[in-house]
Amino acid sequence: MNQVSEHPVKTGLLPHLSKADWLLGLTGAYCVISVMMNLLCMKLMNFGTSFVWMDGGLIISWLVFLISNVVTEVYGKRTAIVIAGFATVVAFFVNVVAALEVYLPTLPEYAEQAEHFAHIFSNGPRTITSSAIAFFIGNAINCEIIDRFRKRAQEKQNDNGWRFTFRAIFSTVIGQLFDNGIFEILAFAPFGISVYEIRWIDIGTAVVTGTIIETSIEASFVGLITIPLTKYLKRIS
Repeated sequence: MNQVSEHPVKTGLLPHLSKADWLLGLTGAYCVISVMMNLLCMKLMNFGTSFVWMDGGLIISWLVFLISNVVTEVYGKRTAIVIAGFATVVAFFVNVVAALEVYLPTLPEYAEQAEHFAHIFSNGPRTITSSAIAFFIGNAINCEIIDRFRKRAQEKQNDNGWRFTFRAIFSTVIGQLFDNGIFEILAFAPFGISVYEIRWIDIGTAVVTGTIIETSIEASFVGLITIPLTKYLKRIS
């Protein structure tokens, strides 16, 4: 007698993902992007001008706020802040390991490579601490703002796509300003305490232009990703 499987065979290329599965995936993406931001931030970009527009980490940092907005809307503020905490710890750990790597010996024929590696992570504890503080504060503020606007709209029973778009963009602007401002000042301000420091004008322009660019990129994806993904996650179990 043939035995019938207790579990139905799933059809299609991918199995159905539950809301918990999506949270796991979003958390993983959030942590990976957070680590990448810290590695890319040492590259400064000026786009042909005499001042710095932004650091390399700002190219992808908008993804963190996009994910944070979705998680706050679907799973709640507490979950979003917990994920931000996890990501902060992961990024902090990677930075600590990278800083320790600077002091490990290497072969003479790879001295130049080691020198470049040491230069990238020359700020050591300063960059590590600045990144952790700025990242968590900026994302916590983002979660707080979008959660308050969401609850206010639900109480008035007039929550719609336009209100969602507004709170997603507004929360990102404020969160990014705090994140970028705190990080750039703590990590790169010319206090004479680390090798890799930049001018105050470059810090100011990096914060302002970086926030504008990040927010503009995220705003263009609100209708394409943020709203559709949020609605989908709210429908599934």
